[in-house]
Parts: sequence; structure tokens; C-alpha cells
Amino acid sequence: MKNLWRNAGAYIALIAVTLLFTAIQPEFRTVSNFFNILDQSVRIGIVAVGMTAIILTGGIDLSVGSVAALAPFLACVMMSGSHGGFLSGALAGLVATLGIGAITGAISGLSITRAYLPPFIATLGMMSVVRGLVYIFSKGAGINEGIPSAYLVTGQNLLSIPSGTGPTINLTWAVLLMVVVFIIGHLFLAKTKTGRAIYAIGGNEQAARLSGLNVDRIKLGVYIAGGVLAALGGLIETASVGSATPQAGSDLELDAIAAVVIGGTSLTGGRGNLAGTFAGVLLMRVIRNGLNLTNVDSNWQRVAIGGIIMVAVGFDEIQKRRAVAK
Repeated sequence: MKNLWRNAGAYIALIAVTLLFTAIQPEFRTVSNFFNILDQSVRIGIVAVGMTAIILTGGIDLSVGSVAALAPFLACVMMSGSHGGFLSGALAGLVATLGIGAITGAISGLSITRAYLPPFIATLGMMSVVRGLVYIFSKGAGINEGIPSAYLVTGQNLLSIPSGTGPTINLTWAVLLMVVVFIIGHLFLAKTKTGRAIYAIGGNEQAARLSGLNVDRIKLGVYIAGGVLAALGGLIETASVGSATPQAGSDLELDAIAAVVIGGTSLTGGRGNLAGTFAGVLLMRVIRNGLNLTNVDSNWQRVAIGGIIMVAVGFDEIQKRRAVAK
């Protein structure tokens, strides 16, 4: 019940914004646009699952956007020069993509747990290093040749329904993948010992250590998982456009953090859940989609999203102060 009330604000805001755009923009309320919003939510949604777990520990990861660019780019370079079979090449590319994400996440995690860098500094440094490597390896150019179509399957349609008078209704494999990732993430955080330990670490790290939890190992695992999901988000972006570019993942870290915070997860850790994050992801995409359809300048869209983040964090701080006062 407590989590239900914590998520209520994000869902109420989502319903209110949806009704607003439904009333003022006819194109917004079409079924095809609804599925378009879901498809646009996938990249942020998958990365936000990992970001939720990281923030629950009291950490943060600013490198996810850069990882989303580097991992699929290097995998595509490998596949374009490979003479492997159609499926074997795509499978090797998938393993390479997720492996690179895991390595970058592990470096961030070790920097925090072994070098004792603050998460903000460690991941800010990784963001710069990884983005720089993308441009060094790519020389500023993308790659779209020699990529097996099986590697790009998440960008393909799982279901396509002609609507008769309007645009075709398309449901991509990526949307199904996002739903699966959210379900697995929710079950992990809510039902496993490690999931409960993540909440305990964010609530009081010192108490978690004294209770016998291996805090450093759990934190390292969370950052590795965040890196893997960032790489998966990058793969989905690559699949959607059919090429890997060094510009991929731009602002992805900010969007993911915003979705998590808007969804009710506390930046200080220990409180929040993926049900709220899912609402935060949808709310951000509904706002961007509605503003695009109403021809609002992209810079004003940034203002809107920034304002929502400030309100969400302010609301969280007010709740915490009230709880302390009681």
C-alpha cells in the first residue's frame, strides 16, 4: 500500500497529461500513436531499469549514454569484418555488445568500491572516457554495412495491423523486450535477497555492512547490470535506425535519471520501485510526443522536462522532511 501511494503521483500525472494532449491534439489519441509512444519508450525504459537499481543503492551512473554508443558500435565493427554465418555473427555481436557493457559497468563499480571514488565523479569520468573512445574508434563516422539483420531484430515489427484509414499499427520486438526486462527487474528487486539488500544499502549502508551484507560486491553487481542494460539500450537504438553512430545515446543518462526520479525513487537511495519508474518513462515520452505533435520547440521541451524533474525531487524532499518530523 505504501508503494502504491508513492507511485500514485507519477500515474496521476501520466493520466492528466495524456488526457490533456488527447483533448487538444487529435493525432495524439490514435492507436498507432499509442504504440509509437511505447516504441519510443523502450531505449529509456530498459536503461532506467538498471538506473533504478543503482540509485536505490544511493549511487548514480552518468556513463550509460556513452556506453550505449560504444558497445553496439564496437560490436558492429566486429560483425562487419567477420566471415561468420548469419546467426552466429549476430550472436557474437550480441555477446560482444553486452560484454562491453558489463566491462564498463565493472570499471565504474570498481572505481567506486575499490578506489573509493564518489559515484558521481567515477561515472562522470567514465562518461567522458567512453564517449571519447567512441569518437576515436569511429573517427566521427557511423557504420551501417555488414551488420547482420538478426542483430537488428529488436527494431523489426512483432505485429503489424493495417488500420484502414490511418497509419499502420506497429508493435516492435523491442517493446516486448522492455516489458520482459521490467518484469524480471521487478521480481528481482521485490522477491530476492539481493534485491532486498539493495534497498538496505540505500537506506543505511553502514547498518547494511554491520548486518553482514557484502556491500561492495552487491554495488559492483548493480553497476555491471546497469552497464549491460545500457549496452542493450544502445543495441535497440542501433536496431531502430539500422546503423551504429558515435552520437548514439545522447542525453540518455539524463532521460533515464529523470524517469527514475519522476517515478518516485529517492536520489538518496533506499526508496522506490520499478512500477514507478515505468510510469516515469511513459510520462516523459507522452510529454515529448505530445509537444512534438503540437509543434513546440525542442528547447521548450527541455524546459518542461527539467521543470518536472525539479518538482519531482522537491516533492521527494518534502516527503522526507515530513517523515523525519514525525
